[in-house]
Amino acid sequence: MKIGKVSIVGKPNVGKSTLINQIFNKEVVIATSKPQTTRNRIELLYEEDGYQIIFNDTPGFHEARNKLDLFLNSQVKKALKNVDIILFVFDAKREFDQEDLDILNQIKTFKHEKLIMIINKCENEDASTIEGIKESLKKIIKFDKEFCISALYNQNINVVLEYIKENLIESELPLVSNPSELEQQEKFVIAEIIRKVILNQFKYEVPHSTAVIVDEMKYYKEKNLLDIMFSIVVEKESQKPILIGKGGNSIKNIGVLARKELSKIYDCKIYLKSFVKVKKNWRDDNNIIKELGYKK
Repeated sequence: MKIGKVSIVGKPNVGKSTLINQIFNKEVVIATSKPQTTRNRIELLYEEDGYQIIFNDTPGFHEARNKLDLFLNSQVKKALKNVDIILFVFDAKREFDQEDLDILNQIKTFKHEKLIMIINKCENEDASTIEGIKESLKKIIKFDKEFCISALYNQNINVVLEYIKENLIESELPLVSNPSELEQQEKFVIAEIIRKVILNQFKYEVPHSTAVIVDEMKYYKEKNLLDIMFSIVVEKESQKPILIGKGGNSIKNIGVLARKELSKIYDCKIYLKSFVKVKKNWRDDNNIIKELGYKK
């Protein structure tokens, strides 16, 4: 058996979560067009005949403006410890900046067997632009391999995965003896899907001051029904009526769209009951951050 741990790092909104979703061929982590959508370091187990790989999807490393940001950056550092392969993801459509440099400097401080450069969003870029990006990045740190991909259009994802498999270590023992230990708790996955719906529905009003908690969930076998009760948490009283909307229209729409997304995963009827709660300045309160599930 070949085994290994792989961490995917990069600044916000470069396509890390979309890459993970393509590797697993389903939505296993939240992926939207807005930066800073992954908040927890997420461990996912990839299994195939003769292979076991733990993938770490991480929040985007960025300048910290509050305690939540500090927590997000700590998750990136944690994901770099004790891994075999690191995928550094760079957006071909954006300029190299201080955030990229900070991540590469972090990578230098951790031991790893392979460092792979992943240039994403290459579908409309010319060869000279791509070569320029490669040369600029290689001046900062040594890469073992470079790939140009389009995570959105599933281009070259299999090539990257095959290279990862080729560079895993042989082991008589599996990396994980009980795979269920690394599966994402259903409540967390459901909460992330609902939060994705909110991010897509509200352009500027509330996105990054919003968290979702699945308070209760129960499956009724005889009805083939999954009953989910969840809370949307915001920082300000003024944000609550925005989420609820006139006559409850906005919160109803969130429920409709969330049910549609969840139906792609669950082959059953889904009933959602929602609440909107205010926890003032929760992103700067360590206790609330922990309560909301962002655990170190």
